[in-house]
Amino acid sequence: MFQKIYRSDADIRKHQINTLKIFNDNVVEICEGLEYQIAFKSGRNELCIHVSLSNEFPNEKPLLTISPAIVHPWVNAESEVVSAPGLLNFTIHSDLGRVVQAIIREFERNPPPLKNDCSTANITPGSAITSPTVPIRDNERSSPNYSAINNFSSPTHLPKRLVFPELNKLTTEELEFLNNNVDRQQEFLNDLPPIKDQNKLLDDLIVQVEELAESNLSKQEQLKELRGNIDQRIEEVTKLAFENERLHVKYQNLSDKYSPINIKQQLRSAAEKAELDCENIADSFLKGGIDVDNFINLYTKTRTLCQTRKTKEEKLSHQLDSLLRAGF
Repeated sequence: MFQKIYRSDADIRKHQINTLKIFNDNVVEICEGLEYQIAFKSGRNELCIHVSLSNEFPNEKPLLTISPAIVHPWVNAESEVVSAPGLLNFTIHSDLGRVVQAIIREFERNPPPLKNDCSTANITPGSAITSPTVPIRDNERSSPNYSAINNFSSPTHLPKRLVFPELNKLTTEELEFLNNNVDRQQEFLNDLPPIKDQNKLLDDLIVQVEELAESNLSKQEQLKELRGNIDQRIEEVTKLAFENERLHVKYQNLSDKYSPINIKQQLRSAAEKAELDCENIADSFLKGGIDVDNFINLYTKTRTLCQTRKTKEEKLSHQLDSLLRAGF
């Protein structure tokens, strides 16, 4: 009915199968994506509708069969549902779940007799119960006024509702022509107010989608520019991250170098070195390597430096011990 626009056949097929599970109870999956069964109660009988989906579905109608065999104008001799309104006008935009739901509700409201019961009661298929919801084909009518005999209930109990009230305005010849002409059925359905409203709604949605698409396309340059800015920012952040890592390593090295404990160790090492230098100067003097004036000058400076470093190392150790006892 409507042209497929935005979704692929696979998406539409999946959506159709989902509607089958949404609108119907007791859906049993026989073969994933291909075959399903739905059991339901029709009067005193337990019926089962079998849904078979070909590889061409949803471009091709589903095959619906009923078991056990029943007598109904929608069902042919092979127990296939062929004349239900939803199947006659099935397209890729139909809802498989709603179509099957409508068929099940018809059988629940107007329980059809089983073929075995008709054979036992000598009821011919032409005289079996019919549904007033659609026109009846020539090979399924018992009289020109489309009435039928219900073997289990009085005709006064048959529902008088029509699915399409517009059919009341048609003559018998027009109904027969409509029933036998698929193109005319399509035209008839397209002229129905709900279908027109649905077409108008779809056209409005298409216009909105096109406007939204054009709006999105108009923002493509802006999006490209923003993406360029983001890439530039990312590059800057990356450079800053590397610089931060380099400075962190440098800071860690300086922190280790100038930590109080490291300074204390360096002072101790320097004091030991100065003390060793004092001993070397004294040995050199005793061996006559330097004169008295130089010895006194060098030894005094080196000894002073040694004592200074020892004093600083002792004070720092005392301060660190005090901090440690205080819990720092």
